[in-house]
Amino acid sequence: MQGFLFYLLAFLGVLLMFISVINMWIIDTKNKKSKEKKSKSKYIKLLIVGGIVFILSRILHGQLL
Repeated sequence: MQGFLFYLLAFLGVLLMFISVINMWIIDTKNKKSKEKKSKSKYIKLLIVGGIVFILSRILHGQLL
């Protein structure tokens, strides 16, 4: 059961990173088409949080370090 929770945390971390990368890509394509530039800082923070969650779940599960 404990292993399942760590795998679930790792999956959520990867999902957060995937969603933030897709959103940053969408913002880049919209910024190229318009003169008004949108900020990507919220998605960069989400990417960092997803990476931290993923790394912590791997460390706590014992598969990293």
